[in-house]
Amino acid sequence: MKVFEFRELCKSRRLFLDGATGTNLQKAGMPKGVCPEKWVLENPDVMKKLQKEYIEAGSDILYAPTFSGNRIKLEEYNLENELEDINAGLVKLSKEAIKEYFDENPAVGRREVLVAGDITMTGKQVYPLGDLPFEDLVNVYKEQVKVLDKAGADLIVVETMMSLQECRAAVLAVKEETELPVMVTLTFNENGRALFGTNPETAALVLNAMGVDAIGINCSTGPDKMLPWVLAMKRYADVPIVVKPNAGMPELVNGETVYPLSPDDFAAQMLEIVKAGADIVGGCCGTTASHIKCLYENVKDYIDSPDFINRAGKTVKRALSTERNLLEIDLDGRFLIIGERINPTGKKKLQEELRAGSIDLVVEMAESEIRNGADILDVNMGTNGIDETEMMLKCVNSLTALTDAPLSLDSSNPDVIEAALRIYPGRALINSISLEEGKAERLLPLAKKYGAMFILLPLNSAGLPKDLQEKMDNIDKILSASREYDLTPDDIIIDGLVATIGAQPRAAIETLETIRYSKETLGIATACGLSNISFGLPDRPFVNSNFMAMAICSGLTMAIANPSQELLMHAVMASDLLMNKKDSDLRYISRAGEHKISVIDGELSDYTGDDTVQTKVKKKSSASNVIPEEYADNTLYEAVVRGKKDKAVNIVNECIKGDGFDPKKILDESLIPAITQVGVLYEKQIYYLPQLIAAAEAMSESVALIEPYLAGDSVGEGAGKVVIATVEHDIHDIGKNLVALMLKNYGFVVYDLGKDVPAEVIVDKAAEVDADLIGLSALMTTTMMEMKKVVKLVHERGLRAKIMIGGACITKGFAKEIGADAYSEDAQEAVVRAKELMETFK
Repeated sequence: MKVFEFRELCKSRRLFLDGATGTNLQKAGMPKGVCPEKWVLENPDVMKKLQKEYIEAGSDILYAPTFSGNRIKLEEYNLENELEDINAGLVKLSKEAIKEYFDENPAVGRREVLVAGDITMTGKQVYPLGDLPFEDLVNVYKEQVKVLDKAGADLIVVETMMSLQECRAAVLAVKEETELPVMVTLTFNENGRALFGTNPETAALVLNAMGVDAIGINCSTGPDKMLPWVLAMKRYADVPIVVKPNAGMPELVNGETVYPLSPDDFAAQMLEIVKAGADIVGGCCGTTASHIKCLYENVKDYIDSPDFINRAGKTVKRALSTERNLLEIDLDGRFLIIGERINPTGKKKLQEELRAGSIDLVVEMAESEIRNGADILDVNMGTNGIDETEMMLKCVNSLTALTDAPLSLDSSNPDVIEAALRIYPGRALINSISLEEGKAERLLPLAKKYGAMFILLPLNSAGLPKDLQEKMDNIDKILSASREYDLTPDDIIIDGLVATIGAQPRAAIETLETIRYSKETLGIATACGLSNISFGLPDRPFVNSNFMAMAICSGLTMAIANPSQELLMHAVMASDLLMNKKDSDLRYISRAGEHKISVIDGELSDYTGDDTVQTKVKKKSSASNVIPEEYADNTLYEAVVRGKKDKAVNIVNECIKGDGFDPKKILDESLIPAITQVGVLYEKQIYYLPQLIAAAEAMSESVALIEPYLAGDSVGEGAGKVVIATVEHDIHDIGKNLVALMLKNYGFVVYDLGKDVPAEVIVDKAAEVDADLIGLSALMTTTMMEMKKVVKLVHERGLRAKIMIGGACITKGFAKEIGADAYSEDAQEAVVRAKELMETFK
């Protein structure tokens, strides 16, 4: 099936997916611990029977059972060499089920039922959070989707995704390897965030911009919790919204894992989801053919009115994002600042660090710019003596993990831009596209492919336009070229192209006219750099700030500027205030209170005339404002909190070499308080999983350096001994690994047994080391009950160890039902619960 065919089908009516596969195969006799894909091929009639039931219930799309058919997953069962046979065989089986159903039921009449090749996460974390290179992940997905395409899949569905970056890798694989339509659904925690911190609106923005054919949610919860997520996605996606929930959250009843929603209850809740705007609906864990049949019957009055058609051209597209959050760019909204400092031009110290392979100064500049009010960070690595691509990628990986400001990727080399766009885990800004030879032809396709916005620079190969009319002609030519790639005005920011007023008296006037033309006539956002306007003039801050106020009044949307220039930033806030922009009064008062400046005898008292950062008071409620005042001078504390592993290691090594080295003091006064602060930030949702991992690794490396000097005492003395494992038949360990790392950082001695660990092995190890705690993890509903085996065995053997459990499918109620001593929702909470359990021994 071609993309346009799928999109036309979606326009014709709402579509119905199938229900659960795994839970129904378990009921049909599939044993735990086997490779589901292999078992299905060995028992094809079981799968065919289930899929025929879904067809009868009204399903338009069946998911071929290729869910974990990628190489990395199959390696868990030593089946990676059978990847092609397994995936091709399962697509064939699904197609046979469709044919057999209609052959066996001629009276129902034939209708089109599609087969979706089903792919999901590999279980390995992509760099920089893990050791799997992004391009390797793309290739893993390519290998699978190529087979699915060749086998005859009608479309690809990327489902149960917890990482936006892995979604991007899968989408690139599908688009580069096939011409098939692609749907993507993520799974969110009850707080509305995916495992790596992405919210529904950010996922919708990024994936919609990348050209997916449908976007949505699966698994996660029951339908009742998904309503706000559907509404959020609708605002940023003009493609169909997919919703495939569980039949409620799993519960333990008489020793069995059950899903509480009956088919009627499920269908009733799904009716509200459809009314809210879902276009493609089905069921995930715990749902059966009866659930899908009731769903179909309950919403049949809404079948012929897909919601996404009404959203065409009305969704928000003028926005950038990181992996976790988005930044809307409103033509009439608050003024935005693109921080300009991460650019080695004229900065000798930065050039020296980049040539040495260090980006510590880059990170410091980024944090300073955000602290001083930058909304977007421009990143330029163009200098002699370095590999520009390598350093750009290093910066992108570090900045996206440690900050939450979208990036503007700035290079004169299109190859550098593409390399950065490929790994950027959100929606980036390209700086810039002009009519200079080869620029537009190379960069416009990249903007479309990676879903980026771009700055339109109205230059041509002859250089600066000679007058305002030529500038406008250049703008119109680039806009015309962008339409050939289906890029819209919402994807573009026009640079007003500021010239030097000392050389061109009308430079400011023509820039202001360009801004007005772009906003009022074209309806396009605008930007400009400030440094040129006052070049060669005295008291440049006054010229810059006054020009900025005039430009804002003319409709300027954002500026590329140094946010540490206080007069400029005050002028920005004051301009928004005078133009009555939303919340501008509160922003101005807050800024003026935190950043005091004064003008005495015609001189700006704090202006230094150079590029010095002039931060005085850190902004509140910001991911940059994470260091309490009492630790402001503790460089090791700051390095750990900000996840700067290399810097933390360097500081500790210097301490070890110095006089008066006290490892206990370092641990108690820097490292433990730092990781505690990270936990607070995570709990407040100022930090998310990427920052948590970065900080935990900085802590872990630092502890490893000082541990040999702690007078022979274990770092974990007094904290406790923990045996931790993912239960038998479950091969997922991302969450478990993070819990183990965090517990180690808080002084626990951790015995990590890995994944797919039998209950007997876990309990034997706990007895051997006289463990205080046992930590158990399970991601799949089909393996939850393995936890109960461990609990039962611990009690039978009379061990004193307390048991803490967690995982995506685990609830506090389930922990209570099986007799576990504690439930932890995430890694940081696991530390809190572990400490509480240790108190029971006192």
